[in-house]
Amino acid sequence: MRTYSRRERVETALNHREPDRVPCDMTIAPPAYMELCDYMDMKFEPYWWDDCNHAFPSVEMLEKLDIDVMHFSANCFVPKNFRIDQDEFRDQWGVLRKKIWDTETDFMYINGDAPLKGITSVDDVYSYHWPKPEELYDPEVAVPLVRSLYEETDFALTCQFGGHLFEMGQFLLGFQDYLEYLYMEPEIVDAIMEKTMEIQMQVETSVMNTIGKYLTYVRLCGEDVGTQNGPLISPSYYVKPKHAREWNHVKSEFHKVNPQGKLSIHTCGGVYPFIPHFIEAGADMLNPLQPTAATMDTEKIGCEFGDKLCFHGGVDSVMVLNQGTVEEVRAEVKKRIHDLGQGGGYICAPSHNIQGGVPMRNVIAMYEAIHEFGKYPLEKGRP
Repeated sequence: MRTYSRRERVETALNHREPDRVPCDMTIAPPAYMELCDYMDMKFEPYWWDDCNHAFPSVEMLEKLDIDVMHFSANCFVPKNFRIDQDEFRDQWGVLRKKIWDTETDFMYINGDAPLKGITSVDDVYSYHWPKPEELYDPEVAVPLVRSLYEETDFALTCQFGGHLFEMGQFLLGFQDYLEYLYMEPEIVDAIMEKTMEIQMQVETSVMNTIGKYLTYVRLCGEDVGTQNGPLISPSYYVKPKHAREWNHVKSEFHKVNPQGKLSIHTCGGVYPFIPHFIEAGADMLNPLQPTAATMDTEKIGCEFGDKLCFHGGVDSVMVLNQGTVEEVRAEVKKRIHDLGQGGGYICAPSHNIQGGVPMRNVIAMYEAIHEFGKYPLEKGRP
């Protein structure tokens, strides 16, 4: 079998065909990326990072580990004056973001106050100071960077923007209050979703019009409808019609400039009951597939949905990457590739961002194992 370019490898897999090997990706938090650079004896120089706890590895790092996907921030939730050393700030949606430290070296940003806490009517929603679409995406920054990456590298390029129809109410109302509003004041939740979608769809059109032709797939910002123990809400409360409107809008705009472009959605936790809804609403790929969450049996999911949906993630970042041995990491990678990679349709990656404190030898072992066990045709039978 011929050797594919990185971009070809990902494009082939996302069309449910087998390339030369399973493609791979890296999602990693800033503190962990600092540790990885130190471990690899490389300068800490991500080409981008954001307030959503993502560090985007440099071309040098991606090439060194032979990773296929390169992420670019469409800057949807990062104010123009954001710096990673800030302890707190307000994003463009008016949500306070506060830095917390898990250890002396590992930090993340979490939501602080909820600017719409305690509102009583739909009028309160529409009188809020909502961001303008141009505050959420800057094509003058995006276009030259993405164009140069497309022309000068062979990475499959992707970026994250839009989304958050379900989660925006959590950010603006507060998590507990949001769940109460969902049941007691559904018209207020609906108004927040509609206003968010109105803004996001304008951003999505702008992104697609300016850089869509350079992207292999796009990622919508998180819509976590699962927890470690199963669904966060009953599927009867799921907002499939709204997701279908937004997701198909993105795909329609994307396909105008790239007919093969794919849409990836992010939802953490045990979301097995929602997967048929995601497919019907227009998702092409599901991230991050957390195998330690309830109902997330990757063998079952691969068999049941692998011909209809692509998968991204799957390698347990909670227990195996964080606490396992190198041999356990290798076995984990082999299993996820077996479960999710049959016939293409899989990008092998951590089941969520690699966090600070994860042994870097395990990170390296993961990518070595992907390249070893991911060669097509895959071995049949149990791993």
